Amino acid sequence: MPNNVLAGETVVLTGTSVTASIMTYIESLGATAIHLPLIEVIERTSEDAQYFIQSMDADWLIFTSQNAVHFLKQKLIRYGYHASHFNGHIAAVGQKTKEALEAIGFTIDFMPTTYSADVFIEQFQVEKGATCVFFRGNLAKSTIPNGINCDVQCYTVYDTVQTARNMPALNELLTERVTIVFASPSAVEVFEAHKQEASYNVAAIGHITRDALVAHGEQRIIMPDTYTMRAVIDELAKQKGTK
Repeated sequence: MPNNVLAGETVVLTGTSVTASIMTYIESLGATAIHLPLIEVIERTSEDAQYFIQSMDADWLIFTSQNAVHFLKQKLIRYGYHASHFNGHIAAVGQKTKEALEAIGFTIDFMPTTYSADVFIEQFQVEKGATCVFFRGNLAKSTIPNGINCDVQCYTVYDTVQTARNMPALNELLTERVTIVFASPSAVEVFEAHKQEASYNVAAIGHITRDALVAHGEQRIIMPDTYTMRAVIDELAKQKGTK
């Protein structure tokens, strides 16, 4: 990727957390990287007594977000467990989710070719009667529990909370040289409810988030085939580089 292909551009990331490496990568392409989260995640512990010990005996644990992995780690520490206590299999949606699980000692046994729940249920095959625990947030859809042929227990380990506290700062940035990156429909909803009329560009990680932007009338949405932050930035750079 050519240096400074994004010179003069500003990229606003609206997710709950952003790695230092992606911020550095954006800046290496000449853009200004700004993190203004429009959602927050809060650990939920009310379901721990029902599901935590049970999950350690399951045939499969399923993860679709880094947030779920983060809160699994917190629970492992809290209850005196670690990855070696689990003898089943791990399924992960997304490279970053996979890396987060590996960082706390788990080995990944299945990951779909496209990082979406729709593709997961098409490709994930287990024996009927296998026990599966889906570590999820409160806004997770029923695609996975309804779409696979095992006994799925849904373990809600965090709640996603919308926050508009960063919208004044975001509204001040809006120009045609600003691209706002969304990783969830929840962040889209906050933005659309509080944005000022201005020029800006939008990018989406995943077709569900893209569909939320479309529903609010957004056009010319950047969305790469690979559902990762790095792929979004690469696609943005590619489009800017051809102008």
